[in-house]
Amino acid sequence: MADKLVFEGEEAEYLKNIGRYYATTKELLIFGEQVDPENRTLPQVINELRNCLDHLMRVVLFKFGLSRRDKDGDYVKTNLDKAYGHVYRAAYDALDWISLTLKGRIIDELQGFSLDTIQAVLPEYFKEIKPRFEEIITNEVTILRMEKDVAQKSEENLAKYGQVVAEMKRLFNLIVNRKSALVEYQTRQVKSQRKQLIQSIIVKIIIGVVSGVVVGLVVWHLTH
Repeated sequence: MADKLVFEGEEAEYLKNIGRYYATTKELLIFGEQVDPENRTLPQVINELRNCLDHLMRVVLFKFGLSRRDKDGDYVKTNLDKAYGHVYRAAYDALDWISLTLKGRIIDELQGFSLDTIQAVLPEYFKEIKPRFEEIITNEVTILRMEKDVAQKSEENLAKYGQVVAEMKRLFNLIVNRKSALVEYQTRQVKSQRKQLIQSIIVKIIIGVVSGVVVGLVVWHLTH
């Protein structure tokens, strides 16, 4: 029985890529939980990572001579390839999840704010954030999701997807960072409008009272 694990050549390359995508997926999971309205984790991603671990453990058991059955010469490569496929899917699923979550969160973050408030506090929303976000959702994310093919893994497409989601995060953070200013501005506006309404009502009451007094005096003079 072997007392240490040795991975060289193609096996080492597999492990490097698996580790790289695992680290990326873990980071995405943490961010996804933070932006999810209910702080949930997507079960599908966890399931893919669990399957990845299962295939890695098969390799470990084989390398240590602990497998109960004889394996053919491609056993390690086959399981490393399957592990890579699962972690690749996990990363893609995490990106899908976050892109859809951010789509809803960006809309939710601005609900309840008037257009005047948004324009005053976050003028780049109409010039940059909204147009860019709509372009990402309707074009870039749709294309990247359609091109997902685990059988023909494309690290380039996955990297592009990561860049697109990073851009969505940036746009989302622009809104979140102004949220307190949006609330403060709109609160002031509501108070100002309420004050103006009260003043208008008071003025109308005063005018009504004065008009009534004047009319009364005129009538009194005309009848006496």
